[in-house]
Amino acid sequence: MNTQDFIKGFRELRLKAPKIAVSGYKNTNCAYSSATYNSKNCYVCFDVDAGENCFYSGMITRSRFCSDCEDTWDSELCYEGLELYHCYNCDYSIFLRDCSDCFYSYDLLNCHNCFGCVGLRRANYHIFNKPYSKEAYAEKIVQLKNSPRHEIEKEVEKLRLTYPHLASRQLNTENCFGDNIQNSKNCFYGFNVKETFDGAYLFDVYNVYHERSEDVYDNYFSVDLHHCYECIQVGECYNSNFLHYCEHIKDSEFCDASFNSNHLFGCCTVNRQEYLILNEPYQKEAWHKKTGEIREGP
Repeated sequence: MNTQDFIKGFRELRLKAPKIAVSGYKNTNCAYSSATYNSKNCYVCFDVDAGENCFYSGMITRSRFCSDCEDTWDSELCYEGLELYHCYNCDYSIFLRDCSDCFYSYDLLNCHNCFGCVGLRRANYHIFNKPYSKEAYAEKIVQLKNSPRHEIEKEVEKLRLTYPHLASRQLNTENCFGDNIQNSKNCFYGFNVKETFDGAYLFDVYNVYHERSEDVYDNYFSVDLHHCYECIQVGECYNSNFLHYCEHIKDSEFCDASFNSNHLFGCCTVNRQEYLILNEPYQKEAWHKKTGEIREGP
């Protein structure tokens, strides 16, 4: 089998292999959701890990009772939020971390009981960035919550234009370039990247099973990778390249919808297998010899 025969055979195998309509596992009552794992009572949600009672949301991790949220981590009772981390009861807000009871706010850190605020750090009982007493805040909030939403958003936008915006949101990083990068080192052109060392051209790469990913390049929407290149929707993979929707894979290349296996080459929809080429079994020595010949080309 030469390279051209392999490419032709892999194309034919992908066309005839059954396609998985909805991806995910270990879910309970998660209707109309995909790429959802270890979750319960999630409705129309995508890219969810350990979510519970969430609705119409994406990129949700270890969060409960959240709706219409995106990129939300370890949060609870949040509505219409984007990039919320360790937040409780925060609505209509963007870029909040370690906050509670904040509404219509933007770029807050460790703030509590804030309404329509921008760029505050460790603040309590603020409305449109102005401090209030606890009693005055409670009285004013009752009035504001009855105001039309578009008027509140207009005031917040005016305030937002007067504050500098972070060019790159990073936390505990070293030598990283991109946006929304956390606890990472030596990452170039990374976006929504967490606990990753030595990688480049990454989007939505983080960890569920282990402490960090390492030596990863050109990966999208994947978790727990080590020494991996060009992977899409892949979880817990080691020394593997050119994979699409694979979980718990080692020492493999050119695979689609394959799981709990190692030493696969050009395989589709296989589970708990090893030393396969185009879904056909080989002896260990023959597998290494044949894959070497295919890689060398015509």
